[in-house]
Amino acid sequence: MEQKVIVSMEDITMSFSGNRVLKGVNFQLKEGEIHSLMGANGAGKSTLIKILNGIYHAVSGIIKVDDKQVQIRTPKDAEKFGLAFVHQELNVCNDLTVAENIYIGNWIKNKRGLYDKKATSRRTKELLEIMGVDLNPDVPVRRLRTAEKQIIEILKTMTRDAKVVVLDEPTSSLNEKEKENFFGIIHRMKKNGVSIIFISHFLEDVLALSDRVTVLKDGVNNGIFSRGGYTKDDLVVAMLGKKIIETEMRPLTVQEDAKVVLEVRKLCSDKKFNNINLKIRHGDIVGVCGLLGAGKTEIARAIFGLDKFDTGEIILNNEGISRIRPDLMIEKKVALLTEDRKLEGFVPLMSIRENATLSVMKKMSNRVGIINRKKQEAFAEDISRRMTVKMSGIEQNVVSLSGGNQQKVVIARCLAIQPELFLLDEPTRGVDVYAKSEIYKILREAAESGTAILIFSSELEELLANCTKIIILKKGMITDVVNTEELSKNRLLSMIG
Repeated sequence: MEQKVIVSMEDITMSFSGNRVLKGVNFQLKEGEIHSLMGANGAGKSTLIKILNGIYHAVSGIIKVDDKQVQIRTPKDAEKFGLAFVHQELNVCNDLTVAENIYIGNWIKNKRGLYDKKATSRRTKELLEIMGVDLNPDVPVRRLRTAEKQIIEILKTMTRDAKVVVLDEPTSSLNEKEKENFFGIIHRMKKNGVSIIFISHFLEDVLALSDRVTVLKDGVNNGIFSRGGYTKDDLVVAMLGKKIIETEMRPLTVQEDAKVVLEVRKLCSDKKFNNINLKIRHGDIVGVCGLLGAGKTEIARAIFGLDKFDTGEIILNNEGISRIRPDLMIEKKVALLTEDRKLEGFVPLMSIRENATLSVMKKMSNRVGIINRKKQEAFAEDISRRMTVKMSGIEQNVVSLSGGNQQKVVIARCLAIQPELFLLDEPTRGVDVYAKSEIYKILREAAESGTAILIFSSELEELLANCTKIIILKKGMITDVVNTEELSKNRLLSMIG
């Protein structure tokens, strides 16, 4: 029996500032199916979904829900038609608790019609246990990391009586165990008749979950694939128009007597991490991995001076740093790519030109502080080209770029100072498969030029492919340091689990 089409988007066209980003796109979702939407950064995936959610309004095209043409002008309209969304850019209220965020707009009430805080907290705890996540339902969300906030967004859709759930890069912050639990939840939702639109750059996740896959390329349909009838390479060719030639990445060769760029001694921060000792040498790429809450992000932020620590030493190029502040670390040629690009990575309403050169404004200016516009433009053009940023031009505002292209601009800004030490927290989150390979290439080139690179990542393949060794974190403590040459993904999983 043919499955009923529950959502149909027909001939959807969309433009921004005269630039057509969707050109007659068609998409159909059947009842009870998991339908993935794929494409390279800037292909139009998020734009299409924001039209379905009423955030953007298409120039032309038709949307049907349950075979009836509908007008979706606002997210409230989408909710009325049974559509629930988890966007790539998170939408949480930092001053509310975990429980209040998950049940926002749908808070549990007592017999008198008043908000029942205890019941809401209890229900939230049950949901968190299903996901296998150890979070306090009553803690304010502002205390949480990006990965934890993403889990809240996923759980939020489960409190609605939605018949369609749209997930935009939902697994980008999850480790392997959390991903496994999450897939279980998706399959239970599917069995209950919920239809799911799954947007992801992770080819393995798409292959594991999808009943069908629709691929967009440059704002047009470029293929639809059914389960069992395609390979990973088929998806890559449809997305990029070419195959990615995977050259085997050989570990970098780092001399044992190479200069120590960064040494961390007995670094401690209450309830975050304890007794952290590490060294990274000139031209080395070292990885740090661990489960959610292991302390990866907290250590990166402490080294750069964004967060305070209680005790310990940070030594940079054989010099003990007594005052750890971001501005001083930048002066000493230390760059940090933060986990949350939206809040901390770029200035949304500034252009690509301005964002890419923020860290080198002194070099772009004369003695009285006037910016040399031509020099700035040439620099921004060059680094944007190297980072393969998909843009209309360097004057385009960064906020209007796709998430992956925003990430490239942030990495470009970090590389602009030609750092001696580069700290990267989840560097390829929300980045397509081709852009990932480009970023890895650029990082390896930086290392070969002498930059010491420390990658804090949940993507095990990323660490295994690029790092000479990997530091294993558990509950804020280093439990092992392993050479990647003698490490498989399965062994690494067992070590961090």
